[in-house]
Amino acid sequence: MSTDATYLPVEESTYRRVRQMLLRGEIPAGHPVNQSEVAVALGVSRTPVRRALSRLEGEGLVSAGPRGWHAEGFDVERMTAVFEIRAVLEGLACRLAAARVGRAELARLRVLFEEAYEQLTATGSAEAYYQADVVFHRALLELAGEPLLSRTAEVHRILSTSLAPGLYRDPHETHPEHLAIIEALAAGEADRAEELARSHIRAAVPNIRSGTVVVPATGPA
Repeated sequence: MSTDATYLPVEESTYRRVRQMLLRGEIPAGHPVNQSEVAVALGVSRTPVRRALSRLEGEGLVSAGPRGWHAEGFDVERMTAVFEIRAVLEGLACRLAAARVGRAELARLRVLFEEAYEQLTATGSAEAYYQADVVFHRALLELAGEPLLSRTAEVHRILSTSLAPGLYRDPHETHPEHLAIIEALAAGEADRAEELARSHIRAAVPNIRSGTVVVPATGPA
């Protein structure tokens, strides 16, 4: 469990822990999810476990059937599909954001990446860059100003970063791509921002297929 889980409401901490159990294979793909056993393991009642499973069904991590809940598996093809869907949704988010984003917000993202990249080149540690990447992609969804789009895309972003946490591509390749997206948004170029965002995410697919994580994550996604 994450160190901040203790301070979260029971339902939220239960959801995060059950999701972690599924993603780490503590509940293997295809196996039933026994609500009572999970509740005992987490020291909670069945109610927050049941609500957590309902949320996780929306993320595609579990499925409900006549005999209860089952853990879903994620093979290479399904992971690829997650990234393809994410590319379309974040591309749309950039298209919408281009018409409404403020310069101050973009300046914040630019500084965030510049500082993270400087730290990477100075120390060789990519952790700050990984966290900047997480903030950047979340911000794109928020800047679109469409809550439904943001919620839907966030599910796929979480899946893509949780199933194999880390960076799928070299930061030296992705850094100029992030800056190009920011510049397109600053110029109000909706078509260009959308295409750049899509190609940026889709470029990770070859590494997904080969199982390559360039920089494993050590912090939260």
